[in-house]
Amino acid sequence: MREQIIQIIRDSLNDRNNFFLREEDIQLYLANKFILTELFDDVFIEYHVPSNLIAGYPWADINNIYVDIVLRHGQEFYPIEIKYKTVTQILPFNVFGHNINVALGQHGAQNIGCYDFWKDLKRVEILEQTFNQVSRGLTLFVSNDLSYQQAPLNPNAGYAPFSIHQGRHLAAGTFLNWNRDLAVANGRPGLTINYDYDIDWTGMQIPQHFYILT
Repeated sequence: MREQIIQIIRDSLNDRNNFFLREEDIQLYLANKFILTELFDDVFIEYHVPSNLIAGYPWADINNIYVDIVLRHGQEFYPIEIKYKTVTQILPFNVFGHNINVALGQHGAQNIGCYDFWKDLKRVEILEQTFNQVSRGLTLFVSNDLSYQQAPLNPNAGYAPFSIHQGRHLAAGTFLNWNRDLAVANGRPGLTINYDYDIDWTGMQIPQHFYILT
């Protein structure tokens, strides 16, 4: 079933030719695609999980987790986390029948964006570890910021362990932690990944947009 979910997401993103304004647009777009397949017994968005149900949950700043999408197929649950990080880009948009141009927002802080990808991925792993009816889920990262695809110029840069550059391979058991003591590391603990991961950016029909799905 996980491979079917991967294919549904890839097909949906590859077919998309109008851009997303916000992360929630991706969430709702994919949730609707999942519903239309009629493969799932339930399609949840913002699925609520109290963090006190997870022993040793590493991010202590929140009491509740909201998973972007959770799919139920029989007794199995599949969590999906989504991130959308953008730089300013002027794109066409239709407002009540009028064609205009609008600008995507400038997120910046790519070091935090990289960390957030691995945090989402680790949270999906933790849910699988904690709940016996949760199967291995997925993490989706969409961006028009091409800098994410480049390896750090300085391999000792503080965020370098969290880089999501094209072609990166990480083996199961790899520990990711910030290089040196950094203010940005406060509240962003290191983490150990459970599976092998390959970072492979895939282009979309939307100009300058790419995604990672793993």
